[in-house]
Amino acid sequence: MRERNGVRYIIKVFEAQWDQLHDETVKPFFGQLKRDANETYMRRNGVHHENPGHDALFSYVVFQNAEGLKDALNRIDQGVDQRRKIAYFACHGKRGTISAVQDISRRRLKNILSPLTSYDGLYFGARNFVNRKTAEVLLGGARSTWIAGYESWTPWLEGMLCDMMFFRLLLSGRFVRPKTNARWEPIKRPDEVARRLYEQFPQAIDLRFSLFYRKPDRVCSTLEEHFGKEC
Repeated sequence: MRERNGVRYIIKVFEAQWDQLHDETVKPFFGQLKRDANETYMRRNGVHHENPGHDALFSYVVFQNAEGLKDALNRIDQGVDQRRKIAYFACHGKRGTISAVQDISRRRLKNILSPLTSYDGLYFGARNFVNRKTAEVLLGGARSTWIAGYESWTPWLEGMLCDMMFFRLLLSGRFVRPKTNARWEPIKRPDEVARRLYEQFPQAIDLRFSLFYRKPDRVCSTLEEHFGKEC
């Protein structure tokens, strides 16, 4: 979809080098997401030729350590315009740390992210990493407006499906099937996407997926809101 509610996105995928026992990669999933977003755009607009669906710039890079991730995050993207950038990190995670060939603490990650001004959101496809403490540390230093990910241990495939559902909803909206035809109902903000995700993919709740976002005086969590905690 070329434009939705005045917002266009760029998804930058940063995948850690997994250990020798893992040969999974997120790259094919994002390739399919791009194709699906394109198909949604064409169906909605009656387009019958190739067009960039969401007009999102999907890019992919593998990193091994903090310095490699820093270099990748600081690369200049051509043709960005006013689009909002989302950094997606595919890696192992544990409390307070993400892992590639070498571990990267959240304090080190904060120092890497704090100078960056172009990333609207940070999404961690990593188990056990994104809790309130992590969100407050990273949002306290980074210029990003939201951070999303998993507080608990998460099976690789189930987490990948949850990630894809989030981005599908963000880029294309909610799928509905009226009596005559299918359509996609727009969703305006990333935190609204997370709330809708709990309805569309309930396992996200069991996986302890949450999106933390800024308000003027505090950081809010969609999962905490789901369980009735006031924000």
